[in-house]
Amino acid sequence: MNNKIFLIGMMGAGKTTIGLELSKLKKVPFLDIDQIINASDYIVKNSIEDFRNREKSEIKKIHSDKKCIIVSIGGGAILSKENRMIIKQNYSIYLQASTKKLISRIKNQDSFRPLIQNEYNGDIDINLFKNLFHEREKFYNQLSNFTINTDKKCISEIVKIIHGQLIQDEIIY
Repeated sequence: MNNKIFLIGMMGAGKTTIGLELSKLKKVPFLDIDQIINASDYIVKNSIEDFRNREKSEIKKIHSDKKCIIVSIGGGAILSKENRMIIKQNYSIYLQASTKKLISRIKNQDSFRPLIQNEYNGDIDINLFKNLFHEREKFYNQLSNFTINTDKKCISEIVKIIHGQLIQDEIIY
């Protein structure tokens, strides 16, 4: 198995859910950078810049570890050139979805996304979300070894497709 498999994509793409299921299927450890840092709280208590620095530090730490691992990174982690270099040295899967679907998923979550919401379970700033999406999309496409659109697929179907692709690309056996 390749050393690291990075799951990339916007908030609401399903990186954590898919990562957990893929981890169970292949019996490979899974880490979610946003959960390690406790992203929402960290951003509120500090700043987005502090969060991005901490995120970068965690990604470097994971990269230096020789273990095989599946890693979910925050949607904006790809904005850092250093993070992009690390991702490119490994295998990455872009969980792609339409802005409409992503917003719908976020609205259905019991969460706080400080970049697009002012309060817990608050309204989503749709224009801001779309701007973030358009700013990041080119990086997701550039970094991705495999892209899967998740709009009309269930979790088990997405995991099955990704698993098949990982076997085809000789990343896992």
